[in-house]
Amino acid sequence: MITFYDINRDIEFKPKTEFKTRLKLDPFKLIGENTFVIALNDNYFDLYTSSDTLRFTPEFKVKLEKKQGNELNYKEIIFFTADDEYFKLLKQYISLEPCFKIKPPQDLPREELLKLLKNSTCMNGFLEINAVPNPEIDIVLIQSGEEFNLIDFPDLERINRILIYDIEKNACLAGPKPIYSDAKNSVSGQAHNLKFHTKLFELVAEYIEKNISTRLIWNLSLDRDKIFRQETNPDTLNATFQAIKKAINLIKTDKPKHIENIKTLISAFYTEHYIELEKLKLITHLEKFYTEI
Repeated sequence: MITFYDINRDIEFKPKTEFKTRLKLDPFKLIGENTFVIALNDNYFDLYTSSDTLRFTPEFKVKLEKKQGNELNYKEIIFFTADDEYFKLLKQYISLEPCFKIKPPQDLPREELLKLLKNSTCMNGFLEINAVPNPEIDIVLIQSGEEFNLIDFPDLERINRILIYDIEKNACLAGPKPIYSDAKNSVSGQAHNLKFHTKLFELVAEYIEKNISTRLIWNLSLDRDKIFRQETNPDTLNATFQAIKKAINLIKTDKPKHIENIKTLISAFYTEHYIELEKLKLITHLEKFYTEI
C-alpha cells in the first residue's frame, strides 16, 4: 500500500483495499477513475493506474508499456479505491524523478541519516520510505525541510530504500521522463565523460591540505592515471576510495573530527551528483564507501 503523510497537519492519505485475489484477472479491465491495482510477484510489484503502469523493484522503478493479457504473470493482485486528493498526490509522485537515494545500513545512527537527508536541500517534494519488494511505501510530504526532524523512521533493517523527490529540481530537468528509465538504458555521453571521481578526490584533498597538512597529500601514494586521467567507472572510483582511505589513515591529530568532516563533504557530493552517479550505476559503491570510513 502507498500511503502519504502530511506530518505538519497530522493527516494521512491512504487508499481503501477493496479486495485481494490470486485469480488471473486482467488489471486493465478492473481499473477506472479513482481506482488502481497492485500486482505482486516474488521480487517486484507492478502498479496499474488508468494512465500509468510502473514496476517497483528493490533497485529502481520504471514505467512500463501496457502488457498483453497473456503476459500478466503475477501471484496476487490487490484492488484499491481512493479519493481525489489521494490521486492528486499519487499522480504527482509518479511524475517525479528522485534526486536522492540511500539504502541505509542497519547500524547507521539517526543523526547521520538526518544529516544525509538534509543535505538534499529539498524544501518542497516527497520523502519515500519503501520496503520493496513488499508493497509497503510510506511517503512524507516535504513542505519546508523541517519535516525531516519529525519523521519517525522504522527500524533500518525493515527499510529497502529512502528516496527524496524534489519538485523544483525536477522542474529543471529537460522534459518529462519515466522514473528511473535510465536504469535500463545506456549512460549518456555527457555523464560518461565527466570525471566525478576526480572531483571527489580533489574535494577531500583540498580539505586535508587546508585543515590538516599539505605534506600529507603530497606524500600520498596514488594511482594518478586512474584518479586524474581516466573517466569515472567502478575501477577509477575504487582507486579514488583507496586514496582517500590512505589519506585518512595518515591523520594523527583530531582524527574522529576530521573523519566526520570528510563524511559531510562526501554526503554533500553524493547529493549534488546523485542523478549523474545513478546513471553511471555507482550509487551503491559510494554508499558502501561512506559506511566504511
